[in-house]
Amino acid sequence: MVELNHNVANVNADGVVKGGHGVIVGVKVTKAGSSGSKIELKNGVVSGAPVEFTVYAESTQDLGNINRRFEAGIYADITGNAEYLIIFK
Repeated sequence: MVELNHNVANVNADGVVKGGHGVIVGVKVTKAGSSGSKIELKNGVVSGAPVEFTVYAESTQDLGNINRRFEAGIYADITGNAEYLIIFK
């Protein structure tokens, strides 16, 4: 899934994944969290940005071929104790 022009970010806390325009190609849940664990991926660089999609992380999983555009940056808002690998370009 990771090609030459892709970047990877390992996240387990709220924060900016990428500033400016980006495209999420895949999300992997590398460490399952407790009940209710999730990541909200937002179109912007602040926690108040609009949510584009949510991944629930009560089990490990590998979500590929997402190809979702983010015009204003990518912000990860995490609830719970799971860990994620975000693949973007």
